[in-house]
Amino acid sequence: MEPIIVDLTAENPVYEMPSACMDCYREGTTRLMLTKIPYFKEIIISSFSCENCHNSNSSVQPASGFDSKGVKYTLTVSSEADLNRQVIKSEFGTIKVPEVDLEIPREAQKGSSSTVEGFLTKTREGLLDKQPERRELYPEIAQQIDAFCKRLDDLLLVESPFTFIMEDPTGNSFVENPYAPKADPLLKVEHYVRSKDDEDMLGITEMKEAAAAETAEEQSQAVYNENSEVITFDAMCNACGKEAVCNMKEVEIPFFKKILLMANVCDHCGFKDSEVKSSGGIGEKGQRIKLQMTDSEMDLDRDILKSETASVNIPELGIELTCGALGGRFTTIEGLLHQIKDQLESINPFALGDSSTDNSSKMADVIQGLQDIIDKKKLVELILVDPAANSYIQNVYAPDDDPHLTVEDFERTTADNDDLGITHMKTEGYENEES
Repeated sequence: MEPIIVDLTAENPVYEMPSACMDCYREGTTRLMLTKIPYFKEIIISSFSCENCHNSNSSVQPASGFDSKGVKYTLTVSSEADLNRQVIKSEFGTIKVPEVDLEIPREAQKGSSSTVEGFLTKTREGLLDKQPERRELYPEIAQQIDAFCKRLDDLLLVESPFTFIMEDPTGNSFVENPYAPKADPLLKVEHYVRSKDDEDMLGITEMKEAAAAETAEEQSQAVYNENSEVITFDAMCNACGKEAVCNMKEVEIPFFKKILLMANVCDHCGFKDSEVKSSGGIGEKGQRIKLQMTDSEMDLDRDILKSETASVNIPELGIELTCGALGGRFTTIEGLLHQIKDQLESINPFALGDSSTDNSSKMADVIQGLQDIIDKKKLVELILVDPAANSYIQNVYAPDDDPHLTVEDFERTTADNDDLGITHMKTEGYENEES
């Protein structure tokens, strides 16, 4: 007897298995394929077809657990090319188009892979379904639906720009950036901390309570190691939701500031993760750090701290990693280049088959350029832009000035302050406000 669950690998990319059709209750076929999307994660694409009644459907599910944060994509659709962007909507994702007061809730079109146009068209088709019956029984409602569908038709003509918003507390939805690895001027990606309501909906609250109950008898507490200055405490695994161990240590970077190194290890699923946090607050101004590489041996060994609010630019290769990409990292420049390269080396399913473009060849050139830097064959300029001023590139000539390293302060924009949460921060008179 063949196993129901199999490993979906490159050697066995598609798995077929018989399954019951929910329309005619006879036997159909389900196909599963595992693939990975650059700048995103692994997903499982499943499709069902029945040769008896010709029923068919498809869905997309994440192959991993919830991300550590929720995600919000805001796309300004200004051309027909934007309508063709690939979109993945998980079962918890919601889509909004403010210009026509449209909201596609998480229950609708869940686990779907389509384009911007595809989601809007399917919504229109769903609204028009059973319209003849409505016109007979509820003419006023049918008239309102017809008028709304006309507004959707006007949107699809893109006579004027409109906003397409995808929000997902699991972080498992996705909107394509056709300019990758460069930043997309029309697409804004925001990662946010889930609210209590989000955690309740996703079942995370129950997992936390269950993990706390399991360890209540042990009375787990933070452990401080006086020799290594490492604090160990219980945490929740972002992959499986069970109890994990977090090790935290404060490290002082010479000629910079103190940072917190945090490493999470889960004994249940083996998941490991690391993160870097600044011990200080947000700087008065943002900082732009530029390093012009002149000596590969020396420059690749420089320490670099990239905070989670910093973006990374390599103009010679056209690389622009926005804030949130790669998270917080404390490594060497060579290590950071390896991490960027590993991310870009993932196969992009949107660049294959009928969706193939010259973007895949451009990506290959970028990856080769990164490898040339690592192999000490190429010298480039590396730029860190951090609105919070919590990033750092080592000055190998310290305490003297580094002739190849420049640090520039800049005034934050209103958008920067919004992203950092400064705009609505109240530091005076808050104690007098009613709770």
